Amino acid sequence: MHLPRIHIIDSDQTAALVTKLGLEARLKSEADVGIVSDTHDIHRLAREPVDLLIVDPGAQSQAATALVRILQADYPETPLLVLTAYDSPRLRAQMRKLGVHSYLAKPVGVLDLETVVRTMMRRRKEAIVDTEPS
Repeated sequence: MHLPRIHIIDSDQTAALVTKLGLEARLKSEADVGIVSDTHDIHRLAREPVDLLIVDPGAQSQAATALVRILQADYPETPLLVLTAYDSPRLRAQMRKLGVHSYLAKPVGVLDLETVVRTMMRRRKEAIVDTEPS
């Protein structure tokens, strides 16, 4: 069994680093947490197994929608957590319409983030076990 991989996609590198360090402190050696810094790095994901994507879709709602659609199309089995500093009723509605079930608005406490991430990783692990041949 491989170490679960979590990738953070956020155009704000400081926010991405804070999220990464917070998760690493809480998860310790239970997961490999990385940062995807730009759209070129997103293509790198196809070569690596990813167990959870954490994405801040940014301030532009059209760009946010496009990014989430691309990630869902390219990684349909990978859980997606929207963690945004640009929370609005409109963005929440757009993300729900796209099928995003996990959505947190920044600022979020690291303990709350840890709880959501652990729940998503557990569900991911259970889904993988359920699909493996007996």
